[in-house]
Amino acid sequence: MSNVDDLLGPGFGRIVKARKGLEDACRSVVEMAQDVDDFGPMGTQELPAAVAALQSSEYLDEDESAARWVSRAFTAMPTSLMSTGMAGLAFGGAVLMMRAALLELDEAVAAVDNLPGPTSPGGTFSA
Repeated sequence: MSNVDDLLGPGFGRIVKARKGLEDACRSVVEMAQDVDDFGPMGTQELPAAVAALQSSEYLDEDESAARWVSRAFTAMPTSLMSTGMAGLAFGGAVLMMRAALLELDEAVAAVDNLPGPTSPGGTFSA
């Protein structure tokens, strides 16, 4: 059990790690996006605005919201990225890694939400 788990309860350390992973993944997407000349072949018309929102986010909650927007707007299949050049491939790979980080965060939060607690049947409060 991590120190965070000791302080806040089981599973919260996983959430902290997942949020850090998302922060790192967002930074990679922003970095790789700088070399992309045309987002058109990689997603919807919203993709440039979503990337701009991710670039301008200052807080982790903003990162998460913008990351989800980028993920929704990015519609390219990995094989279709070949035609976008190295910059498009790198950006697409970063978006896929960010999606994995979002999934890990969602799973970590769901795992904590499913733990027995003071409001769930059979749950007890432990301080």
